Amino acid sequence: MDTGVVLRIVLLVVAFILLFLPTVWSIRDIAYRSFPSLKAKAIWFAIVTLLPPIGAFVYIAAGRPRETIEEEPEEQDKGGG
Repeated sequence: MDTGVVLRIVLLVVAFILLFLPTVWSIRDIAYRSFPSLKAKAIWFAIVTLLPPIGAFVYIAAGRPRETIEEEPEEQDKGGG
């Protein structure tokens, strides 16, 4: 086997993995993350699965719900000595 053929095969496998991993990660994230509605979850699932690399990148960039950091209210000193 020619080294050029082996290199092409390795590059194709690496390219496939780099495009496949975000899709798998997005499907897993959609399954485990809570959404405002079941309809929103189903729509994102359909986008990611029907448009594999593009849908995954769009979900990661725009559709993934952001975790909000909730600040705990400061405990007020009640004047106890």
